[in-house]
Amino acid sequence: MNMYIAALVLLAVAYSMGAPTSQTALRRALPAILHEEKHDDFGQYALRYVTAEGIIVSERGHLVPNPDGIGHVLAVEGEVSYIGTDGKTYVTKYSAGLDGSKMEGDHIPVAPEPLPVEA
Repeated sequence: MNMYIAALVLLAVAYSMGAPTSQTALRRALPAILHEEKHDDFGQYALRYVTAEGIIVSERGHLVPNPDGIGHVLAVEGEVSYIGTDGKTYVTKYSAGLDGSKMEGDHIPVAPEPLPVEA
């Protein structure tokens, strides 16, 4: 009886450790297929990586002058693509800099046009 209880406890512990069982979980446990990263002495950078599950990320940060001309701001632009559960590839492009942050993608909702104001 004690051996039976010990076996059940061991089984419960092994189950609670959350070993990956699905193909997606197994792929997520893999390291990146490709990882490239470059930096310079001023903080500018470029990076790109690809994962086993098909996620592709690329990003670039570069310095742009402030409007007052005294300093610089790090502007960032990049793109992320992934394959959704529906099998479609989703691409999101983004940027952030002096003119604010922007995101673009066919899957991102767009705000409706404002209604005209009646006089």
